[in-house]
Amino acid sequence: MKAPGIIRLSTCLGALFLLSNCSSPAGGGTGGTGGGTSTGGSSATGGNGTGGSSSTGGTTGTGGSTGTGGSVSTGGSTGTGGSHTGGSTGTGGGATGGSNATGGAGGSGSGTGGTPGVDMGGQALAKKGDSTSVSKAYLNLGDMRLLNNRWGSDSLSGCSSMQTVMVNTDGSLGWTFNRGGCGEQNHAKPDFPEVEFGVAPFGRKDSNLTSPAYSSTTLLPIMLSDLKSASVTIDTFQTNNIGGSSPYWDANIEFWISAKDPTMNDEAGVYAEIITFVGWNPTRQSGSTTSYACMISGKTVPNSNFSLCHQSDNWASGWRFFNFLAGSGTSNYSGKMDIKAILDYVRSQYASGGPSPGSFQDSMYLTRIEIGTEIDDNTSGSAKVGMGVTFEINGTSKMIQLAQ
Repeated sequence: MKAPGIIRLSTCLGALFLLSNCSSPAGGGTGGTGGGTSTGGSSATGGNGTGGSSSTGGTTGTGGSTGTGGSVSTGGSTGTGGSHTGGSTGTGGGATGGSNATGGAGGSGSGTGGTPGVDMGGQALAKKGDSTSVSKAYLNLGDMRLLNNRWGSDSLSGCSSMQTVMVNTDGSLGWTFNRGGCGEQNHAKPDFPEVEFGVAPFGRKDSNLTSPAYSSTTLLPIMLSDLKSASVTIDTFQTNNIGGSSPYWDANIEFWISAKDPTMNDEAGVYAEIITFVGWNPTRQSGSTTSYACMISGKTVPNSNFSLCHQSDNWASGWRFFNFLAGSGTSNYSGKMDIKAILDYVRSQYASGGPSPGSFQDSMYLTRIEIGTEIDDNTSGSAKVGMGVTFEINGTSKMIQLAQ
């Protein structure tokens, strides 16, 4: 997945100083990281293309001994100036500036006093109070996206569905939904407003895409052979005001495995969807439908309350499917979910049996982790995800980043 960056160096002589160096950043190739030691100006190049303008910090990086952007430049998810990471892998050049800033996949970090960074799609960081009701539109949260995923109702002609995602004034995330009768059969086409961390597993040109074909973070996709730890921690995931004539919903955390890196292939080839319901209404698991009827008992991930409920080796468009339940399905969930532990358990219990290549391989990729609410016909309500939501891959954690 790595592509070498193009590094340009230049040296200039100062008239009054003994020696000073200056350089211009260059973006990585596909999945490239933008700029080293950047003050976090507009944004760094990264992902499958460029994320922002050119990762310059201020004008030319000559604002005193510490460069433009001040001595400490904040940016990315956690950082403070300088080493400005964007994209997935490659490297860019160097611009003088703060100390250490980290940006998302599209270089979404920015230096103090600079212009907030944009992702590869030209989307600036969201701020408190932002919202969108446009289907497939999203709010940029740095290393994650808040996506108005309305794929189910969009695929049903004449469907009445109103759905909005928003950043609340307290910095938490939320969505509201009101879906009418759309003629959905067997609860097979739900909508799914969600927090997306990573990239969809389908490939750059697949018709299943409902979000950008580039990753929201440099941490994903990652080859399973390189995956040492993966988790998501949620301070609150609350489902509220559920109504409608026959409401049908679940709140879940799910992740995807692909046979190839979807950011490098037009059709990557989904291998497995692994979903854990952390909240659901009573009829969701009653066995009244074939889609989500619980047919498995006695299979629980060690040291957890995640119990396997349903499994299929030929789901949707042919990928494998593993449906877990967490606890008793309350409308308010909080806690840490060990994604790697669930994946290891699935691999130990169901190593083979799926689509080509027929078994889990270390050469496959974890492409994204999602937090969302599945909404079927005749269902209305809202949901809230606390601002403390944290995704972790191999010991590196990412939280919500908002524009000031």
